[in-house]
Amino acid sequence: MDLFEQIKFYTFQYYGIDWLITLLTFAGIFLIGNKNKKGFILGMSSSLLAIAFSFQIGSIANGVTAVLLFVLYLRGLINWSKKK
Repeated sequence: MDLFEQIKFYTFQYYGIDWLITLLTFAGIFLIGNKNKKGFILGMSSSLLAIAFSFQIGSIANGVTAVLLFVLYLRGLINWSKKK
């Protein structure tokens, strides 16, 4: 396997789900930093995908992290909505 094939294999090994999770996570954090409540929704979406991803790769730690992040995003959204 040459270098290009290795890069392609490892980049798309999980069908791009890991990249989508990364994109949604950073977009959510960016929006929250800009005081946009939609960032919490993106963060929760990335967490739900990460839960499914953790089953795909068999990582309990990743699944626990994703569940806790979902709860924290939900808590942040609820607290943010109470202030307005």
